[in-house]
Amino acid sequence: EAAYDGGADMIVTPCPMCQLNVEIYQNQINKKYRTKFEIPVLYYSQIMGVAYGKTSKEVGLDGQIIRARKLEELAEKG
Repeated sequence: EAAYDGGADMIVTPCPMCQLNVEIYQNQINKKYRTKFEIPVLYYSQIMGVAYGKTSKEVGLDGQIIRARKLEELAEKG
């Protein structure tokens, strides 16, 4: 909720299990609490890959459940 309220574009974590849980369960949280969270959850290494010039496909952004569109745009600009 704090990330959403703060206007976060994404949540970044170094933990694969955290990434999976936070991304997958957003839909269930939305149903239970009548919220509209749709925040992409990414690995730290994906952010670093884009920062070092990798494409969205190279860092696996195409495999996200919730698309990180802003980061995809940055990755494609190079």
